[in-house]
Amino acid sequence: MRKLAIFITLLTTCAVTQAQQPPPALTDQGTLYLAILWHQHQPLYLDPELDQLQGPWVRTHATKDYYDMTAAVQDYPEIHFTVNLTPSLLLQLTEYYVNRLLPFLDHERKRVDADRFLAEWGGRTDPWVDLLLRDTREFGETERGLLHDNPWSCYSIADPLVEKIPRYRELKYQDPSTYTLQDLIDLKGLFWLGYFDRDFLDGPVELADGYRLDLSDLVAFDGDELILRRPLSEADCNRILYESVRIMKAVVPLHRQLMYDPDTHTGQVEVTTTPFYHPILPLIIDSELAAVAQPFDPLPPAHSWPEDARAQVEQARRFYTELFGVQPRGMWPGEGSVCAAMVPLLAEQGFLWFATGDGVLEQSQPAGSPLYYAWGIDGDGGEPRVAGLFRETFLSDLIGFRYKTWCAEKAVDDFLERVLSYAPGPDEPRDRLLTVILDGENAWEWYTEEYDGKGFIHALYRRLAALYHSGRVVTVTPTEYILGNPARGVPPHPVAELPRLEQLWPGSWINASYDTWIGEEEENLAWTLLAGTRADLIASGAEAPDYSRPAPPRDTKRWFELQAWEELYAAEGSDWFWWFGADQTAGEGDSQFEKGFLVHLRNVYRFLGEAGYAVTTPEFPPILKATREQGGQGTMARSLTGVLFQCDAGGIEVPVSLYIVGSTPQLGNWTPNQIALHDDGTHGDLTAGDDVWSLQIRLPIGETIRYKYTNSGQSGVWGGTEEFPGPGHDRELTVDKGTVVLDRYGVLN
Repeated sequence: MRKLAIFITLLTTCAVTQAQQPPPALTDQGTLYLAILWHQHQPLYLDPELDQLQGPWVRTHATKDYYDMTAAVQDYPEIHFTVNLTPSLLLQLTEYYVNRLLPFLDHERKRVDADRFLAEWGGRTDPWVDLLLRDTREFGETERGLLHDNPWSCYSIADPLVEKIPRYRELKYQDPSTYTLQDLIDLKGLFWLGYFDRDFLDGPVELADGYRLDLSDLVAFDGDELILRRPLSEADCNRILYESVRIMKAVVPLHRQLMYDPDTHTGQVEVTTTPFYHPILPLIIDSELAAVAQPFDPLPPAHSWPEDARAQVEQARRFYTELFGVQPRGMWPGEGSVCAAMVPLLAEQGFLWFATGDGVLEQSQPAGSPLYYAWGIDGDGGEPRVAGLFRETFLSDLIGFRYKTWCAEKAVDDFLERVLSYAPGPDEPRDRLLTVILDGENAWEWYTEEYDGKGFIHALYRRLAALYHSGRVVTVTPTEYILGNPARGVPPHPVAELPRLEQLWPGSWINASYDTWIGEEEENLAWTLLAGTRADLIASGAEAPDYSRPAPPRDTKRWFELQAWEELYAAEGSDWFWWFGADQTAGEGDSQFEKGFLVHLRNVYRFLGEAGYAVTTPEFPPILKATREQGGQGTMARSLTGVLFQCDAGGIEVPVSLYIVGSTPQLGNWTPNQIALHDDGTHGDLTAGDDVWSLQIRLPIGETIRYKYTNSGQSGVWGGTEEFPGPGHDRELTVDKGTVVLDRYGVLN
């Protein structure tokens, strides 16, 4: 294959040059720029009444992902990328872990002063912190639940990681009634160690603040398995907490150190933000926008709260600026949810660009707009004010879901071959910008061929560095691409000069709609309860926050009023609605999110009462249906995924085109010769003219479809053009995330 041959040649002949030198200039064609965005997010797990986080997931991913995912780029100065850190994540990380635990660290002995900490903050971080510090001999029913009985317990960790820790694996399959004291100590310690990045477990690491972290006295690797050097002690568990705090403390300083500065053109990482409590911003602006992509779904009573949307964006911008010392220029809206009405709001708050899914672009105008450009957008119909970037879903999902069972080098080969297929042709002078976006925290623990995906990440950066030196692929941050970086030979691509998107479709990166968060019975009930609570808050007369004014003194009337509003904003977060309805399910874990949502609503009334208002907290009905059919597809049960169909027609005459036809609307509902495949390097086709005909479409995950191919027939007419004439000889496929199909025409697999 021609492009693969070019790719291999580039890797073997690239010059070893200084990273800050620009790549070789290519005068006959544009450059392919690659923008990678790692999205890091956790919802607000806070129960304000208890002043405690109800889940440990900010802390677990801080030690496993939030530090190392960014730190890894230091070994590859040629690589630039973007990290999205949501405010709800950063708030919990800084306020409930770092600020509360740091004063109790004994640096000389590398331990936490447990007695002093528990006396002041016991029950007010997350329950697993107390679990680690308390004497296991004193554990009762509550602690046993946290260890092994609750939906969120010390076994809440991906199976591939557990399988790579023999002692953890042994405990998981042991009858809890037989646990010894040593078993329980090991279990609580392994829950923390299992969420440490491999770098922290495999030798000394110098953190961004200069601290040298080394756990080699506790653990060692035997190949890809993590071995405990000895049974853990209570002192070891205390030490593990100490090391965790040191990592969490270094997360923000690391990002500040590596942050890309568009004025000095230094740094490698652009850090972006999200509306503060991670709402589906368009549904806050106008819930009726959902009807555009969901015309047949029942919706809750209409609401429109643009002032809340403005507050969520403004609060995020201010929080980011306080934390990082500069204003953010880019935004990943909650779940990539966009609409035209939010564009002026982003521009007014100083944002230069936002990103969303390619499904949104497919529905936007002009039709057929290619996703490998940044687009100029203005929601008011005037000149473009903000750039829009559109995620290449198929490539992103390959990393997030498909490559988890591949060896690293094979996966990177496949990924970069597909990236190179987007390179501008020899007669195309315009630069292209390809955007890959995925969670930076959830995929890696599911990688089965290596510990926590480390091999894939390093292989990817190593190979992208080689492509940078060839001048064929240059990784950039979006702000770097828009404003330019002469130090790396990146010309500016001003928003006003970008191709213009005339009409932005209202949707998210999932299904190009909002159907994951609205339109089902449980979701609609939650929106109705939220709207009723907000109406009561408005009726009380409590003034909404003004973030330009200093915060009032704690426990004053005004302070309680603001807390009531913050609780409402927290309840507007997307994560609660994500788990409601049958489209997404965490099994019994759904109840944790119902609880969190209702806690926020009740706290609106509690804080209003503290402020002196005569209010009565309603009796909120249960949101989750008592009996609910649980699908087996995890968190993306009804979500769509990119599916690449490839049909090898080598040696077969194809006068016009190959077509695909099948049992779903996306495949024509068995109407033949309408859905064309391509052998021209577009629509997912890797190499033009190689007789492999391709089509990339989106299908529901978990759906079983039947299909076949036809050859150059008349639209709507069978006429013997199909590969297997007549019924009963169809191909069959059950759709998985990032599915790639390779068929041979006329050969039934």
